[in-house]
Amino acid sequence: MTTIIDVAKQANVSKSTVSRVISGNGYVSQESRKKVLEAMEALSYSPNLIARNLQSGETKTIGFLAQGFFDPLGIFLQSFISIAKKYNYYVTLYFTDGDKKKEIDALNQMKYKQIDGVFILTRANKWDLIEPYSIYGPISTWHRIDSERIYSSYIDHYSGYYRSLDYLYQRGYRSIGHVLGNFENLNTKARLKAIDDFHRAKQIPINDEWIFQDKSRINNGRTIAQLWHKMTSKTDAMAFYTDSVAAEFISELQLLGYSVPEDVAVIGFDNSEISRLMHITTVDYSIKRQAENSFIYLHNQLNKATIPEQEISVQLIERQTVPLRKQEKEH
Repeated sequence: MTTIIDVAKQANVSKSTVSRVISGNGYVSQESRKKVLEAMEALSYSPNLIARNLQSGETKTIGFLAQGFFDPLGIFLQSFISIAKKYNYYVTLYFTDGDKKKEIDALNQMKYKQIDGVFILTRANKWDLIEPYSIYGPISTWHRIDSERIYSSYIDHYSGYYRSLDYLYQRGYRSIGHVLGNFENLNTKARLKAIDDFHRAKQIPINDEWIFQDKSRINNGRTIAQLWHKMTSKTDAMAFYTDSVAAEFISELQLLGYSVPEDVAVIGFDNSEISRLMHITTVDYSIKRQAENSFIYLHNQLNKATIPEQEISVQLIERQTVPLRKQEKEH
């Protein structure tokens, strides 16, 4: 088997020069690089990356775990890959489809030194099963979790959601429906508290019929539109926990003969591409910077570095789906 020493002898350079050419780290003159590449081709030499990774203890690769595709994934993944590239890291995407075993298999890649760290966008297993894997490498997540072993890039969904409800109120809306995610998630619990506090502050009664739970994100916007259509007492505004479900809701209502925002106002959450395309008023909570901070944590842990995290802010983006109500205009 051809070795790095054979390549060095063939190119008439040192072993360290060959190593720098292969790794891409360190200075090598153009002349020496050319000699090494020609020697590698002549000897049909292929670097043993697995052996090199085991020797160095790193793969320069981060695992990115998600159950499947949903609208914010594109923004998050693009930002994560972009900053990883800046620091010379690769990103391997694992779609688990909600399969708990597949998720554990992906986490085990740290144990087997196939990846250096893991980011979890959407999880399948409980945190008490995931946390022990942090002994093999750093783990970060988009989920809201209070853990000493897993970094969370979450923002305060309470303040963001309360702000969206108050915006609807200031625009003249009083009967507001709420479309929330899984009630077990901490972000959903924060939104439920925001709903309760908002209604108490404005002295508006809460109608349980106007609170919807969306567990899957798949076609549920259309289902909620059908339920809204059948209501005897319809809301005049709907607040969604994510833009993609809000977009489905709007699309289905149009098929049913309604018009948004004339028949019902809509506000989303994410400021994703679909909200821009459909002109949906939404809340931007710095998905790109959450992605960057998630990677920065992993990088700092792996390299004993102190790169500062990006500041995260919440901003309401006004578009066309929450107009000022006519009765408010008359005052």
